[in-house]
Amino acid sequence: MKEKSNIRILIHSVYMILFYSLVGICVSTAVSYYSVEMYQKHYILCTFFAALITIPFCLRQMKCDGFLARERQFLRENVSVSNFLAIVILSISACVALNYWIKMLGLMELFHGYDRVEKLIYGNSLLEEFLAVVLAAPIVEELLFRGLVFGNFKKLWNCRGAMLASALLFGLYHGNMLQFIYAFSIGLLLVYVYEVFGTICAPILSHIVANGASVLMTECLDMSWVKGGRMLLFTLAFTLTGMLSLVWIARKKKRKLDK
Repeated sequence: MKEKSNIRILIHSVYMILFYSLVGICVSTAVSYYSVEMYQKHYILCTFFAALITIPFCLRQMKCDGFLARERQFLRENVSVSNFLAIVILSISACVALNYWIKMLGLMELFHGYDRVEKLIYGNSLLEEFLAVVLAAPIVEELLFRGLVFGNFKKLWNCRGAMLASALLFGLYHGNMLQFIYAFSIGLLLVYVYEVFGTICAPILSHIVANGASVLMTECLDMSWVKGGRMLLFTLAFTLTGMLSLVWIARKKKRKLDK
């Protein structure tokens, strides 16, 4: 009976991810059927509309599973300028540091397949990227992977095991090795932020900031000066900043447990 119950929990944890993927396929198919040129030109908007359709279903499922019951209480306790700044600094630092560690370690040359994905993501207008990559995708992915997946995994394993499993699934979801490395690493940070602050709004904010930083670096800022020795110093600076903000958040968790 217990094994059957565990299987049901596992299925219950991931079926909304399958639903989101299916919605994305349906939206993409409908748009490409109407116009292949429109689909290729505005590919990222398919992600935006798929997320908009899926978000209400995620919220409904989180409510049914009891994961939204304490959101208002946690929001009242955790809304402060210091918490906001800690999340923003950690998110920007993690995004920059991870991207440049990946570059310096030569992982882009070692693992192929990301170039095609990068063109699909960043080959659109800045407005479309902002709507899909910075806003819609972080919201739906946090509801799915931190809200539902992590929440249900904690029914099966201890907190650390659930964190690791949810981050692993988040990495695998992205489909290629380079994105897996980045998404797995950032997924661990996001689920830790969720566990510390106790509200899904915290990892949503963190994810939005990280994706926003990525879009800004790719589309708006001239990062050509970050090379050679400068790249190492630049990466180390953001790594240190991220570690300090993570320590601050960890101390907050300790104070929370001591109460």
